[in-house]
Amino acid sequence: MPNSSATPDASSWILHHYAQSPVAQKVRFLLGLCGHPWWSVEIPRVPPKPLLMPLTANYRRTPVLQIGADIYCDSQNIAHTLAERGHSSRVFGSQAPGAVMSLAAWVEQTVFALAVRLVITDALDTAPSEFIQDRGDLYFGKGWTSDQLRQEQTSVALELHGHLAYLESMLLTTPYLGGSTASLSDAAAASVVWFLKARWSNGLACLAAFPRLVAVLDTLEGLSLHAVGDLRGEDALQIASMSCTGTEPELSDWASALGYTLGSTVRVRPAGESSDPDVIGSLRALSDLRISLDHWDPQVGDVVVHFPLPGYRVELA
Repeated sequence: MPNSSATPDASSWILHHYAQSPVAQKVRFLLGLCGHPWWSVEIPRVPPKPLLMPLTANYRRTPVLQIGADIYCDSQNIAHTLAERGHSSRVFGSQAPGAVMSLAAWVEQTVFALAVRLVITDALDTAPSEFIQDRGDLYFGKGWTSDQLRQEQTSVALELHGHLAYLESMLLTTPYLGGSTASLSDAAAASVVWFLKARWSNGLACLAAFPRLVAVLDTLEGLSLHAVGDLRGEDALQIASMSCTGTEPELSDWASALGYTLGSTVRVRPAGESSDPDVIGSLRALSDLRISLDHWDPQVGDVVVHFPLPGYRVELA
């Protein structure tokens, strides 16, 4: 068990997030499932994020997990980190890791993407314009229009309902998507239900048809999801500056065959047409599932930023 004392240090788990983020809620559910203590750093909902991006080499999405000078971006990467550090049975339940990760990825890339589209459409006339523009560019790419979102709203709602019906049917004979115990896939599905309940005006009406999914959410919300304590962003930067990475150099045979070498300059960004900036760094490790980049910033010194390979574009710079 990591240090959970009142004073965070290089071994502490620090989650950079904000309360309204559904993807951060998925990670909070997962941390609750694992019973892993963590510290909370509240970050802005939209860039600039001056106390986060020095750690992440310009990665701007939420959440980010910091352990000393190791910075884990993307929720699936955080899930793998939990599994690697002693919580595999909680992350994957009784299923094979690939089965759980695949289902969770489908929920995030398909079901959650539809939910985001509905929530943003619903908020076009009420949310701050800078927030709508930022999230539209992030999820839909440049060139999206409010008229198009409104025109497609009912079609998206029907498609989402169909995907939720698939998930509900998986719960006909077991309490959780993976069987008798909850796992990452349940945390992923529950975070979508949580998001729809809180942020979509038709969310409760839609979810009335899916009582088993709502029951999974109720169970996960009953876990202890609270941080050990709150931490200032400045203090998290200082912890990184005083820490050393635990990541050893590594290069898979497949990466080597494709021409990657340790120390090469590479760029990483989420796949798709989003407005995310490139993350550029020196290649420290590239395994079958993760890429790790050395990054230096005057506020934090040397850190290693980790990304999953599925869902990300990696190129030699």
